[in-house]
Amino acid sequence: MTVANFLEMNPVICLASLCHWNWHHLDGNAKDMMDISNLCTQFTFTGSTDESWFYLIPTAIENKGARGINAILDGIAGVGNNDIVRVTQALCNISQSLQESIALLERMYERCDPHVFYWNFRKYMGGWNDADEFPHGLKYEDGGNGQFFKFSGGSAAQTPLIQAFDIALGIKHYPTGERGLQSSVVEARQRLANMADGEPVPPPANAYVLSTRDYMPAGHRRFLEDLAATCMIREFVLLNCSTAVVTENGDADQRAELRQAYNQCVELMKTFRDKHIMIVSRYVIAPAKAGPSIQGRAGSARDGDEATAKGTGGTDAIKFLRQMRAETTNTSIR
Repeated sequence: MTVANFLEMNPVICLASLCHWNWHHLDGNAKDMMDISNLCTQFTFTGSTDESWFYLIPTAIENKGARGINAILDGIAGVGNNDIVRVTQALCNISQSLQESIALLERMYERCDPHVFYWNFRKYMGGWNDADEFPHGLKYEDGGNGQFFKFSGGSAAQTPLIQAFDIALGIKHYPTGERGLQSSVVEARQRLANMADGEPVPPPANAYVLSTRDYMPAGHRRFLEDLAATCMIREFVLLNCSTAVVTENGDADQRAELRQAYNQCVELMKTFRDKHIMIVSRYVIAPAKAGPSIQGRAGSARDGDEATAKGTGGTDAIKFLRQMRAETTNTSIR
């Protein structure tokens, strides 16, 4: 508890401890030091290569995708200077980062068997938010003051990278089961007006998504909070790419490129979520249905499978991810 308080994080296993802080290089002289083939985990629960690979995929994604953070900051600077070309280039760089992240996510199947994941080491990643064996949570002897605490386990939703992309693109996520609208031109003008008045207001967010930030390093959490309050890339695209604006100005091609670059980023975010849903279907739903027997392994599961899958973070994983995907798709600007 003392260490967690110092780090300003919840005292439980999380994505940062499993992936971001749990690797080392195999070859100190490699051409690409952070290529996934040059990474190895420092600690696993089972000693299996499947578990190690499962942790290294998010590690590699965070590294390769991190250049997209610089692109986001460059896009924000472009918005501040009313520079369409700079914002367009920033969005193109975000697209490249997302493409690299998707390519890495697709490599999950190379060295991690779904059956081994589900029946061998997945249990170690869960928390005690709604665990049957810990109905009241757990007590911490170090600084817990005799209280019971309930915490979720490690989850891909705890990645600051994907949340940063969501925020940069203005993709709103609402409470699971609820429907909401993505921001309009009118809302974009209002948010910019609030910004000019010195009252930056972050857009609404899914409560579970916000709660995952308590499992991130404090610096990452604060960065996302500041980004949500100040990033206006979507508002910039909306106001520059409405039909009336494009018609009235002579730089229609330039504005069309801006909109195309933005929509490509949104489409790639949707593709990333497609791949994530496929992984949950294959690594959680299929093995759960097949059972622990090796003979009962299932190689794949359809996206349309209606089985309920609880993620290690405690959510109804498929329902949660499908809604996030739909909200992403609805963000495109036409």
